[in-house]
Amino acid sequence: MGRILKNQKTGFWALMIAMAMIFGVSGNAVAQSGSFYVGASTGIERVSFEHAKTVDSTGVPANYLQSGNIYDTSDSASKTGFSGGLLVGYRLNLDPSDTFYLGFEIDGQFHGGTASGTLPGDGQSEGRNQYGEAWPDEWSAERKNSYGATLMFGVSPPFLISLLGPGAGVYVLGGVRRMDAELTVDYNGCLNPSELCGPGEFESGTDSHDESFYAFTVGGGLEKMIGDKIGIRGEVRHTQYGKEDRGTFSEEEVKVPISLDGSETGFSVKAVLYF
Repeated sequence: MGRILKNQKTGFWALMIAMAMIFGVSGNAVAQSGSFYVGASTGIERVSFEHAKTVDSTGVPANYLQSGNIYDTSDSASKTGFSGGLLVGYRLNLDPSDTFYLGFEIDGQFHGGTASGTLPGDGQSEGRNQYGEAWPDEWSAERKNSYGATLMFGVSPPFLISLLGPGAGVYVLGGVRRMDAELTVDYNGCLNPSELCGPGEFESGTDSHDESFYAFTVGGGLEKMIGDKIGIRGEVRHTQYGKEDRGTFSEEEVKVPISLDGSETGFSVKAVLYF
């Protein structure tokens, strides 16, 4: 982990020096105008998930009830939740008047809010829960925590300073994140491949899967300094998760791949302390 952080820090400084050269900032000016900072954040988010499942019976023996069939089912759900976390970063002013700046930030967050739904199911039976069919499972996706790295470009235009006072600025951001979540599926269906199940013959259970999403995030914000050391930010972000695929139940050549995809949009308030 230390080696990874060391490599990230080396790459960051290389980027800072390159950008300083592009904008015509001298090495001494860069050293004098840079500030490390730490902070905390709290926010509200709207998260959306899509859960999909396929049941593929094309490879099972011919005497099975669902031999040669493929069934698909999917469902979407949204939930509003809260988040909170800590951050550390570095801000580099690009000109003597502090009109333009670059920032690099690493943060960790915990998340609340579980999106849940029910797959409609797909199959030939009335309940769509015989062997080889795509059962109408109840499912939920719970976000646990996330961490990421963000680059920011900010500007303090004169009109904003005249409106809000000294130390006001706006910024845009882009970054990468890892989101850890848990997918839980409650099922009730027939596990007999050769005969239809009647009342009382269906089996129930719960499957849980740990999911790790690698996501891209974009957004922007407004920052206002309170004195020389404390900044208050209002920030909007949109994060698009990468789709996660996995195989689940596998018996007698029946294949059941599932997928989980999602995104979130949120607003947060951050307090940062500059050194």
